[in-house]
Amino acid sequence: MPELLAIVATLLTATFLVPQIVRLISTGDTAGLSAVWAGFGVVTNLAWVAYVGAQDLWVASIAPAMAVVSYTITLVLIVRRAPGIGWWRPSFWYSGSLLAAEALMGPAGLGLLLALTPAVQLMPGVIAVYGTRRPTGVAPATWVIAAAEALLWGGYGWLVADLPLIGYGVVTVIGSALILARCWATRSRVRFAQPLVEV
Repeated sequence: MPELLAIVATLLTATFLVPQIVRLISTGDTAGLSAVWAGFGVVTNLAWVAYVGAQDLWVASIAPAMAVVSYTITLVLIVRRAPGIGWWRPSFWYSGSLLAAEALMGPAGLGLLLALTPAVQLMPGVIAVYGTRRPTGVAPATWVIAAAEALLWGGYGWLVADLPLIGYGVVTVIGSALILARCWATRSRVRFAQPLVEV
C-alpha cells in the first residue's frame, strides 16, 4: 500500500507543474507568479532528494528529483519574462540554512527542518498571488494537482511514520487551497465586472 501511494504521488509530482509551464510558454504572463517561489522549489526538492536517500526511501526520491527539473524550467521561464527579479539571494540563504541544519544535526536535523520547508517554499507564491490584483499568470490546474499530490505524500508519510512527509502533505494542501481560492475569487470578480467595463 505505501508503495502504491508513492508511485501515484510520483506521477503527480512529474506532472503538477506542466500546466504552469505550458501557460508561461503560451502566454508569457507572470502575473501572480514568484521567482523566489520557484527558486525555493529547486532548493527544497534538492534537500528532499538528500533526505529520503539518507532514509533509504528510494522510491520517494524519484519525485523530488523530477520536481527539481520542473521547478528549474519554471524559474527560467519566469526570470526570462520578468528579468531583474531578485530571486537568487533568498534562495542562497535558504539553501544555506538547510545545509547548516544537515551539517550540525545530521539527517534528523534536516528532516526536522524539512517538515517546515513547505510553508517556507509556498509563502512567496501565496504572497505573490494575494499581492496581485489579477493573478492571470497562475495556472489553477497546477495547484489542484499539487493538492492531490500532497494528500498522497502525506498518506505515504503516515504509513511509513515519516513526520516531514506528513508535514509536507498538510502544509501543501493548505497552501494550494489558499492559492486556488485567490485565483477563483479574482476571476469571478473580473467576470462579473466585465459587462460594466464593456458598457
